[in-house]
Amino acid sequence: MKKLFRKKEGFTLIELLIVVAIIGIIAGIAIPNFLGARTKARVTRAFADMRALADALEMYYVDNTTYPAVPDAAGDPIPGLSPTYMTSLPKDPFGTDEVPGYRYYNNGTEDTDPTAWLVVSNGPDGSPDVDTTGDFDWETDRIAGQLGGPDGARNDDGDLYGYNLAAGDGGWYDPASGTTSPGDLGRGGP
Repeated sequence: MKKLFRKKEGFTLIELLIVVAIIGIIAGIAIPNFLGARTKARVTRAFADMRALADALEMYYVDNTTYPAVPDAAGDPIPGLSPTYMTSLPKDPFGTDEVPGYRYYNNGTEDTDPTAWLVVSNGPDGSPDVDTTGDFDWETDRIAGQLGGPDGARNDDGDLYGYNLAAGDGGWYDPASGTTSPGDLGRGGP
């Protein structure tokens, strides 16, 4: 009598475990890279938005010989820029419900017109870390002790116009510290 052998179909448990392990390894590598790329893209967008806001603030200054007043609440739209100098004001990619837009500060008082300004994003940690009480040196119209950008450059006058702020000290975001580094992104001028 002949024995009939049936071919077993399907995967063995070992084969399934190997496939699951390989998928887990690939996911462990890909997900952090994806999150890092997303944060870098948002940082790049924030710097581009702040550059556009800087250009609009300077155009406003040329027309009005002063900078706009500071909004009543942090993250509120900068008065007078839209629609004349920008079709619409950008939203901070790291904004929150409490502070949805870029924060704008200037050094004007009731008696004097502003001569310097600062636009700040919440940065990747999503919380406001910088304000004008200790980080903005209004006397010299620049960020006190901060670098002009990753290369530390400043223009010939020593101010920050045209440079993005990301120094890592004093509440500023440092891209070298990883994608979840605390700190804000900023741009000051003139």
